Amino acid sequence: MTTGVEENAAPGFYPVQLNLSGRLCVVVGGGAVGRRKLAGLLRAGARVRLVDADAASVPPAVDALEFLPRPYRDGDLAGAFLAFAATDKPAVNAAVAAEARRRGIPVNRADSAADSDFLLPANLRRGDLLFSVASGGRSPALAAILRDQLAEHFGREWGAVLDIAAALRRKRLTPLEQTKYNYKVLRRLLAAGLAERVAAGDAAGVDALLATLPEGGCTLDDLGIKLPKGMP
Repeated sequence: MTTGVEENAAPGFYPVQLNLSGRLCVVVGGGAVGRRKLAGLLRAGARVRLVDADAASVPPAVDALEFLPRPYRDGDLAGAFLAFAATDKPAVNAAVAAEARRRGIPVNRADSAADSDFLLPANLRRGDLLFSVASGGRSPALAAILRDQLAEHFGREWGAVLDIAAALRRKRLTPLEQTKYNYKVLRRLLAAGLAERVAAGDAAGVDALLATLPEGGCTLDDLGIKLPKGMP
C-alpha cells in the first residue's frame, strides 16, 4: 500500500520546495561550491549576501547580490532566511553553522551533511518542471549521475507538457462530477504520446489528443499555448 512516505528516505530530512523570492540567503565561501549555490539562489529570486575574502571570487554585479570582500565575521548572518557554509575551511564552516543555530537560521554545511539542517539535491529543470535526486548526503556524485541520466530521457519538451497540464487544470477540463484536475485524463494523454508530439513540434497532433478530452476537448490555442520554437 502506498502511504506517501518514502520508505528509504534519509533519516531527518524532508523533501520540500521553498519560496525564496525576495528573501535573504547568506553564502559564506565564493569558490566553485559557493558559486553553484549562489547561482541557484539567484535563479530562485532570493537576495544573496556572499562573503569571501578572495578577490577572484568577485561575482558579476547583480541587484539582488551583496558581496562582502572579506573573511567571514560573526554577525554576517543577520536577517538571513537560509545560510550556506561553503568554504574549504572546516573551522570557518563550523563557525557559520554555530551562528546560524544561535539565530535559528537553517544552515547547509557543504563539508558535512550530518551538521546540516538541509541538503541540496541534484536538480534537472525543464521549464518549471523540476526533477530532484537526493542521496541523503551519502553520495552527491551518484545523485548527479542519476540526474544526468534523467536528462537523457526527459528533454526540454517536458516544460511545454507541464504548461499544457497546468492550463488544463485551470480550465477544469474534467468530468462534470469532479472538481479537481483529473489524474486519469493526464495519464491517458501521456500514454497516447503527448510528450512525443510536443517534442516533434506536432501541434496538430497535440490538438487531436486534446480533442478527446471530456466536454468536447480543446486546442492549444484555447489553452493559450504555443509549442516552443526550435522543436523539430
